[in-house]
Amino acid sequence: MEITTIELQEKINNGEKLIVEFWAEWCGPCRMMKPSFEKVSSENTSEVQMYTMNIDHNREASASLGIRSIPTIKVFNMGQDAGTIVGVLSESQINNLLKEVING
Repeated sequence: MEITTIELQEKINNGEKLIVEFWAEWCGPCRMMKPSFEKVSSENTSEVQMYTMNIDHNREASASLGIRSIPTIKVFNMGQDAGTIVGVLSESQINNLLKEVING
């Protein structure tokens, strides 16, 4: 599910658990990872919310969060930036990340 800058800021301010994939349509590695991220997201029934954010449509958010390379996944927990992973992740790696956030 795609999220906007405003929606992301509201969720961070509310202290929600989030995993956000930053991507762009022109990014080949992003296109490779997107189906895996979306599959894990669609199967996720936890309190952790998973979103994608197109950096071309949300330049302010990507700049303020220090996104310099894509794909990048950022984790937010209790209103705090809880981690950043740069590069392509496999479906199993995304699942493992989700489990860490659920348990962390």
